[in-house]
Amino acid sequence: MKRILILFVLIASVFAGCNKINKDSFRISGKLSNGIEKQLIFLEMTGQGLKQLDIINLDKNGEFKFTYKITEPSIFVLMANPNDYITIIPQKQEDIIIDGFFNSLSNSYTITNSKESELLHDLNKEYIRTNAILAEIKQTLHENKYAENIDEIRTQLLSQYTILELHQKEVIKKFLNNNKGSLACIIGLYRSFDDHYLFNLNTNLEIYEEVYAGLEKTYPNNQHTIGLKNLIRDTKKKSKQKQEEPKKELANKK
Repeated sequence: MKRILILFVLIASVFAGCNKINKDSFRISGKLSNGIEKQLIFLEMTGQGLKQLDIINLDKNGEFKFTYKITEPSIFVLMANPNDYITIIPQKQEDIIIDGFFNSLSNSYTITNSKESELLHDLNKEYIRTNAILAEIKQTLHENKYAENIDEIRTQLLSQYTILELHQKEVIKKFLNNNKGSLACIIGLYRSFDDHYLFNLNTNLEIYEEVYAGLEKTYPNNQHTIGLKNLIRDTKKKSKQKQEEPKKELANKK
């Protein structure tokens, strides 16, 4: 009986070792419907754009699992195709689980065991809803482009468009305020609406500075924190130069 117990302990230790995640790594696993033997591209978001890190092969059941080593948290992307992808922010030793449909990954996925990735998931649900309403507005305008009362319709749709944009701005502002210091704020800060940023760097500089202040406390040496710091610095420098140009011109005339 004692030998059996010892053997059981040894087997349990082996399995525990296999499931253990190193302190400088994270693990992602999951199952995607319609993903039989498909591939996901694993990329990192950097200051120079998206950098491909690996290709993840799904098995005959649409399941996958991989471990990745990091020195510091960053923003990553799992891409089914260029128009269908999800953004994640893993932390060290997180055992992340993702499920969804391969053919509509961004609209269907669920994610657990990753706090910042879950924040992004919640933010993206609102973003998807907003884009769906925006698409309806554009479709209505297109369908009525030859209507006799097109001016009236256009005015109504423009009002809906403006309200939707203002709503999305308030959603993002609340998100940024409630999650100061999270890398998820980088995604929220650069959120777009109908092909333009919700927050303009020149007119909404204070919002960028607030996000940076939070990140500087939690991730002072992170590439995304440093990148935002440099962006703010360059914007202030250009603004100062523009303000000084009229003074120089006036001085030259004298």
